[in-house]
Amino acid sequence: MNWSSKLILHKKELRIAIYFEKNAKLIARIKQFEGAKWSQTLKVWHLPDNEQKRIHFKISAAYLSLPSEEGILAIQKFSNWLTSRRYSPNTVKTYTEALKSFLVFHRELPVSEITNEHIILYNNDYILKNNLSASYQNQIVNAIKLFFKTLENKKMYVENIHRPKGEKNYLMY
Repeated sequence: MNWSSKLILHKKELRIAIYFEKNAKLIARIKQFEGAKWSQTLKVWHLPDNEQKRIHFKISAAYLSLPSEEGILAIQKFSNWLTSRRYSPNTVKTYTEALKSFLVFHRELPVSEITNEHIILYNNDYILKNNLSASYQNQIVNAIKLFFKTLENKKMYVENIHRPKGEKNYLMY
């Protein structure tokens, strides 16, 4: 029985997606995991993300790391800045989580050495490779742009970064 797994962002929550051909035994097994759910829109079973499940489903250990100490301080500084500017708690959480994801990906780099090329690399090798949503991609880019503009006094040229086109919703008359 073939199966695969990967991290996904579903309804603004990090989840572990489990892919396999429809099979009653596998469905029964997946239902035994606490928090297991079927996504009708994604057509996949998914579970809450935690270290134990990442190990069980062989999710790469690279995802388990935290940002560098410098990165953690930068995230806290960014969170404080957003809060002081009266951004909504949801925006503060979304932007700090987006920045954290980016800084985990580049944890070996000092924050001051991050350039547009690193954002493009993250976009291609993490966001697009993991098929994360267009809205998540835009949130990440917006958060990174704001962080570097306001706290690092560095302009990132997001025009060079692939951004998804908005989804078109056509009304039928």
